[in-house]
Amino acid sequence: MQAHERHPLFMVRPRRTRPRLPLRGHVAAALVALALSKPGWAAPDLPHQTSTLPRLPQLAQDVGSASPQVRRQALRGLRELAGPETLPLLAGLLGDAEIDIREGAIAGVIGVYVPPRANRSVNAAAAFEAAPFHGQLWSVPPELSTALVKALGDKEPTVRRDAAYAVGIVLTPPVTDAVAFELLASLSDREPSVRVAAARALGRLRVQDAGAPLIGRINDEALDVRLASMRAVGDLREEQAVVALTDQFTFYVRGAAGRSAISALAAIGHPSMIPLFEAQARSGYPAHRRAAFEGLARAGGASAAAPRIEAAMASEKDARVLTAMAFALAAAGRDGVNRVLDALADRDRSDDALSYLVELGRPIVAAVAARFSDPDPFVRGQIATALGFIGGPEADAALKAATSESDPIVRQRIETAQLRLTRTPAAPARVHTQP
Repeated sequence: MQAHERHPLFMVRPRRTRPRLPLRGHVAAALVALALSKPGWAAPDLPHQTSTLPRLPQLAQDVGSASPQVRRQALRGLRELAGPETLPLLAGLLGDAEIDIREGAIAGVIGVYVPPRANRSVNAAAAFEAAPFHGQLWSVPPELSTALVKALGDKEPTVRRDAAYAVGIVLTPPVTDAVAFELLASLSDREPSVRVAAARALGRLRVQDAGAPLIGRINDEALDVRLASMRAVGDLREEQAVVALTDQFTFYVRGAAGRSAISALAAIGHPSMIPLFEAQARSGYPAHRRAAFEGLARAGGASAAAPRIEAAMASEKDARVLTAMAFALAAAGRDGVNRVLDALADRDRSDDALSYLVELGRPIVAAVAARFSDPDPFVRGQIATALGFIGGPEADAALKAATSESDPIVRQRIETAQLRLTRTPAAPARVHTQP
């Protein structure tokens, strides 16, 4: 064993080997029945579904073949189908002896939950970024979650990396102790890209025990790991990270680490940081100003700063900063919600605006629902998504009132939002708007 493999910061887990079990006919039949079952698996009226089902028994048989070439053909077939009924079969390929099949199986799983754009291949990191608002609400077969967690210990770093992203895409918090343990182990992987993916997944899945290890990684030797760890503690709203983040911002104020540090501080929104946010609201760096206004909204400092924010909006040129300022004003009970809603039409900052609306929560549902009259179907789709995440009876009523929507893509977004409402309680507002 090499010296770096013995170091506690670079833990290498032994490869797990598992025999590949053949999938018998009764298993294939069960997969067909599973694909036909409605809750969480088969969305209504999917055009590919009728042609999919007859292929599943053959694909199930091919997945269990002793021939790598046959298994590769089965993988191609599963990825072409790209439906939730393929997930149990893709899970069976995650432990394949061939690395390209394992990599392709993870990409196939990710593509089911976050369908790639036309003519673009699945990129695990990009799919992870898109997943919160644009992922599919498919249920997770037990064998899939088990296989993905085992893949975190694969001998190949590309598999370990993409498995970490996939775990963050597929699973939802709270996760089991076993999942948390394996992700925390991945945070000590010798490959930096795996540590990056593990940090992001730990933050996304709200693994509370990850706070201290992630704070430790803020001083990782790899810059990308440091940046990912800072973002993750922000996702966790880990108040114990405030000191370490403040040190990073002070030392690297003009660099990427400085930007990540103040963004993470803004995500945490600790009241002790209000003086820093007020100072950085006048920064010459747009990223610092944007984070400062977000931080004021979350830390409770927006009300006192509202007159200054309103005055500064007249001279602000950066669109993202303007949206953050509007968010802060909305949190202070001022006229800011409509400017955040206006930002939904801008493809470059639409998801930022969507995130702000979800944080503002139920007090703004009426203003959000009113935008179902927008002529742009893209905006209407974003409105549906926002209501699905905000939740509550008001959002439910607004979505029901919009079911006569003419655009098929927007209708699908409305149906997804309604499904989300049946599965999750209304999200508490991160910021509380002032009356």
